Amino acid sequence: MALTEYAVALVDRDLPQVRLASPRDPSVRGGHVTLAHPRMREVTAALWQRDVLPDFRMPDGLRIGLSPLSTSYAEVAAGVAAIGQALSG
Repeated sequence: MALTEYAVALVDRDLPQVRLASPRDPSVRGGHVTLAHPRMREVTAALWQRDVLPDFRMPDGLRIGLSPLSTSYAEVAAGVAAIGQALSG
């Protein structure tokens, strides 16, 4: 829950053009966060080129999986920053 809370906080702060498609309540969100924006299909493809590996969910969602066993806070921050860069580029 801490990793998803961190990801949501970063998205809220740094990606105002993106809508959180996952529940805000961490007790019902699980270990994934889905972000919605009309360009998420192309953003997902651009991120894969940079070895950032989210999933695309129709119609406009980018889903990131956050496992505390394999994902650090630094990686979450880098991933959110990469989403922002892909949206602005």
